[in-house]
Amino acid sequence: MARRDYWLLSAYYAVYFGILGVWIPYWSLYLDALGHGAEAIGTLLAISLGCKVLGPPVWGTLADNGSRRQVIRLTSLASFLAFCLFFLDSGFATLAVAMATFSIFQSGPMVLVEVSTLEAVKRTGGDYGRVRLWGSIGFILSAFSLGRVIGDRGPGIILWVIALLLLLGVLVALALPESGEAPGNKREGKKAGGWMETGKCLASIPGLGWFYLCSLMMQMSHGAYYGFLSIHLAGEGFSPTAIGFLWALGVAAEVVVMFHARWLGLRLGYSTLWLGSVLFAALRWGIFAVTLWWPLLVLAQIFHAFTFGTFHIASVERLFEGVPAGIRATAQAWYAALSFGIGLGLGTWLSGYLFGPIGANRLFAVMAALAGLAFLAGRRSLAALSPTLPPPLEASPRHG
Repeated sequence: MARRDYWLLSAYYAVYFGILGVWIPYWSLYLDALGHGAEAIGTLLAISLGCKVLGPPVWGTLADNGSRRQVIRLTSLASFLAFCLFFLDSGFATLAVAMATFSIFQSGPMVLVEVSTLEAVKRTGGDYGRVRLWGSIGFILSAFSLGRVIGDRGPGIILWVIALLLLLGVLVALALPESGEAPGNKREGKKAGGWMETGKCLASIPGLGWFYLCSLMMQMSHGAYYGFLSIHLAGEGFSPTAIGFLWALGVAAEVVVMFHARWLGLRLGYSTLWLGSVLFAALRWGIFAVTLWWPLLVLAQIFHAFTFGTFHIASVERLFEGVPAGIRATAQAWYAALSFGIGLGLGTWLSGYLFGPIGANRLFAVMAALAGLAFLAGRRSLAALSPTLPPPLEASPRHG
């Protein structure tokens, strides 16, 4: 990959996940500071995540049948404009509309950048993990640095930081080169076709339904973590700086494993890495269910390297190699919609209604059980995929 292309793609990852480094740890605290209760917060977060079901399939189909780079640019700009709605009012109705509108557009660009990055590294023998890790670095910088700022200036600063990062993301998207688009559709196969044709093609892939179900339940098990861990820790006396440190620690572990993800994938196999990551999730939520003792909290956050890092990399690698070139963006879009949209949305919504009545400990026990069910679906997926699906990544000595 050309140096300029590498840094532009890396910069987009850094900015996009830098926004999530503000949103995921602190957005629920911002909503809490506005006076909204746990049920309202859970509903608002579920609206945001649920709307990610609507966006990715649309943007993926448009990209497979047109210019991927143009869709990335337009959705990046629309995300910034939609976020400005949050400055209008802090009432539940306004926030719900803003969450829905913003999330529909924000769910678009990263799915497409993922496909472009994968196609680029496959052509050049590069390493996807070493581009993707810049997103994790962006998350760390945001999560760790903003904790102290919130403590000094209050939660209101969150809006301005996210708006600034969104604007920066628009500028990077405008600079993305044609090579960053990685025109697989033009060179490797025909266009995706209509919704029905694409759906039939995806449905014909053995085990793909179980793959999507495992991804959905895996992200559903993250609902309590993303939606209410910060509130739980704050209620137990943890400072914003300590909360930011724990979030940053988890993503730091993710950076390390992403740097070595290709090595792990080649030696363990992406199937083993993928399914093993689900078991780490069950263990991680089990720790949160029984203790907030600092050494075990640190260990649980280190497990983020697997519950997100290796699981996500193994997922996108298997999808990339397992579907025809002309519908790769659509397949990745459905992965994002079903896992980070429906799955995480349902998990967050459920957590919002259970957090008060049963408490954080039992809530994380429920999340551990969901991860166990995800493991069973994952085993069914691999049993169906293994006879026909090619290896996720050929064992090549090139490391980019």
